[in-house]
Parts: sequence; C-alpha cells; structure tokens
Amino acid sequence: MSRIKTVLAALALSIAAPGLANAATVSIRDNPDNGGSVFASGFNRSISIQHDGTNRNVQAGVFSLQYDEGDGWVDFYTFCLQLSEYLSLPREHERVAGADYFASGDDLNALGVLYGSLMTTEYVFKNANTAAAAQSIIWEITEDGASAFDLAAGDFKLFTADVLAEANALWAVIISGDFAANAIDVFAARGTQDLITSSVPIPGALPLLFSGLAGLGFASRKQRHA
Repeated sequence: MSRIKTVLAALALSIAAPGLANAATVSIRDNPDNGGSVFASGFNRSISIQHDGTNRNVQAGVFSLQYDEGDGWVDFYTFCLQLSEYLSLPREHERVAGADYFASGDDLNALGVLYGSLMTTEYVFKNANTAAAAQSIIWEITEDGASAFDLAAGDFKLFTADVLAEANALWAVIISGDFAANAIDVFAARGTQDLITSSVPIPGALPLLFSGLAGLGFASRKQRHA
C-alpha cells in the first residue's frame, strides 16, 4: 500500500485548508517537441521492478512536459509519483503544496533535495540510468518512505542492477547533508499520475544550464566545511 496521500485526500486539502482554497488549476500536456515520447530525449529506459508483490517491467526516467497556468505553454521536467496510475494527458491538475501532500517530513526533505538540487548533468541528467534511478528513488519514497529506504525490500523493489547502483549512489548524495531541500509542490489530478514540481517548475534545458553552477556551489560548501 502506497504511503503517499491519495489524490482525493490531496484535493480535499485544497478545499479544506485556507492556504489552498484558491489552488491554481494547471493544464498539463505532452511536450510536442518530444517526438512522440513523454520522456526527455535520452533520459529514460526500461527497468525491472516489483510493486505490491507483482513483478513488472516499466519505463522510468524524466518526463518532459508542458504546463499552462493561463499565460501560455511552458516546458518543464518532472517525475511521476504513482505506480498505480498511468500517465494520461492532456489533463487538468491542481497545484498542491508538498507539505500538504506528503505525510512525512523525511519524504518531503529527500524529494526536495532530489528535485530541487540534483537536476543537473552531474546527477540526474548524467544519462538514462541516472534518470531512471531518480524516478526509482521517488517511487521508493512514495511507496515505502525515506526513513525506511531500501530498494531491495518493501512494497517497491528495483531489480535492474546498473540502475540500482546509480540509485544507491544518488541516495547517498541526497542524505549526505551537502544539499539543502527546496520547497516542492505536486500537480495532482484524478485518473492520471500526480507529478512532482516546485514553486517554480523546472523548465526545459534549465538543469543542463545550471549543472556547472551546481558544481561550483558544491565545491564552495566543501571548502567551508574543511
């Protein structure tokens, strides 16, 4: 059973919580520049997993989609949060604050580091394996929780060896303390996958541009710690 809050619960919060009473409706669609795929070019692959006791082969990686909050279509990168749903687009979503969507602060912090700080060519956008590893980490967190992170146990298991190695290496970076967690939101909808985002969704190509800056920032933090 997934530890993530259901879409109904998330949408109920958008009605009940004063801060979410006017949650923005966001239109999301596939990026027409993807060439028929919802994934960023070269950043997905098939992996072997187990979910709730059932073995499956699934595509995992970074989605390249577009959102519109009323000002026109904007490219952004994202990951799905649910293995129990299929991505069905175009669809209207509601923006939900991450703190209202995730039951655990540990989950929220881990996802905030991954999506907020590691979307660079040094980490997630290094290759198809690292992109699939990042998606696998998100599924592990939503299914079993960051505090019990173990890709070989629980409701979610990852069997593809090279992606598993990358996921464990990426997880070590997430929990190292070298990167602060950024605030994240969720685009939530019924009948399709919920998608991770941030207060300002990560636009297409931006992670690649920021990868050099992230490296400089990491080196600076290391020097301060020395």
